[in-house]
Amino acid sequence: MTTDLETNRSTGDDREGGEAYASGLSELLKLALPTILLTLTYTVMQFVDTWMLSRLGETPATAGGNSGLMAFSILSFGLGVAWMVNTLVSQARGRGEPKTCGRHLWQGVWFGVGYSVVIAPMLPLAGPMFRAMSHPAVQADMEARYFQIVMLWSIVKLAGTSAGQFLLATDRQVAVFVAAVAGVSTNALAAYVLVLGHGMHSQGIVGSAWAQNIGVTVETSILAILTWNRTSRHTWGTSDWRPRMPEMRVLMRTGLPSGVQAFGDIFAWSMFCNVVMGALGATAMAANTFMLRYMVVSFMPAVGMSMAVTALVGRYIGMGRPDIAERRTDLAFRLTAAYMVACGIVFFVGRRALIELFTDDPLVIAAGATCMTFSATYQVFDAMYIIYYGALRGAADTFVPAVVTAVFCWGLVVFGAYVIARVMPGLGTSGPWMIATAYGIGLGFFMLIRFRRGAWKHIRLGPNKKPDDLATA
Repeated sequence: MTTDLETNRSTGDDREGGEAYASGLSELLKLALPTILLTLTYTVMQFVDTWMLSRLGETPATAGGNSGLMAFSILSFGLGVAWMVNTLVSQARGRGEPKTCGRHLWQGVWFGVGYSVVIAPMLPLAGPMFRAMSHPAVQADMEARYFQIVMLWSIVKLAGTSAGQFLLATDRQVAVFVAAVAGVSTNALAAYVLVLGHGMHSQGIVGSAWAQNIGVTVETSILAILTWNRTSRHTWGTSDWRPRMPEMRVLMRTGLPSGVQAFGDIFAWSMFCNVVMGALGATAMAANTFMLRYMVVSFMPAVGMSMAVTALVGRYIGMGRPDIAERRTDLAFRLTAAYMVACGIVFFVGRRALIELFTDDPLVIAAGATCMTFSATYQVFDAMYIIYYGALRGAADTFVPAVVTAVFCWGLVVFGAYVIARVMPGLGTSGPWMIATAYGIGLGFFMLIRFRRGAWKHIRLGPNKKPDDLATA
């Protein structure tokens, strides 16, 4: 079954010139804008949480940033697999198999349950882990408590991610956005009470972690209601909850490389913040934490656009129109690059004033301004990486990008930057960020070149189909 809307999408680019461009732009923005707004809600949440913790001092704010990124990096493997629910549902929808969509959704949920069980033994190790990074004792204790509380809710976060990706693939972006706004608003209100102590004694960083869990619970609850209501059960088969090996094998075959890529990338950046910057001292860690709150403002909307690209590429691949998928991806890159370059200009011009919103320490402000300068340089290449990898993920071309990302991340962002920090500490934050910028440039060009080579156009998925071997493509 192919809907009238999908039929129109498959033929809209057959028109001439400006009309085809307008049609493509309209389709892309209709799908992307709610998703971009969704990512902006998370950006606001992170910014507000860090700002609230900074009212208690630089140490709680730094601890929350470091520990939050570490927790997210551990979850990112499961999240990377769950993101493939978008691709599989989109392609099943493009092939006219709506009832299969619910099966793909549930395999993502079941994987999340299993992964949550696997990572549970890490919780008691949080204290030794952060102390091994040579963080100040008070900060390491805060980081451990934050990490443990957030990770307790991993099963809720992973299930919500699968449900959200399913809703995005079935054109319910506004519903996902509404759920995210509800979750972020709840988090902000809870943090106002638990962190700043309005109405009760401040719980500090522990309150920040519980505020986040409360927000995640509200968001996931709304997503669950929308995913398993009567309409979804009837149209998309979301009541088909049983584990199914054919669909699970497809998820594993395409999702595991995606999970490895997400984990390799995010965990490497977590090590950069915790270990590399930690080698330079508390000032460098605080400066890097505050800079990242702004860097998220630039790249999270790009991630939202990338999710839309993943859905569109998956859908058009399923419909046998990779040519339209390619045009949509290039259009998305142009829009994203324009936004991120504008962010880069703001970062450079306001590099000191922006850091001053979090602290009045002149050493932290100076180090943060240096980080902001490198972040500004990084922007266009980050857009290239995020958008074109989103397109490759939509086509299920995930293995080689995952391997290359891991090599770049660990070879440059972790080991290369750590050597610079140890051998030339006089460079301060400039040394590691020079290496990180080189990483961004190299990885951006790799994703662009792989996309242009076009091997992704020939991958086909399904319970009884195997993706082409692209390891050497």
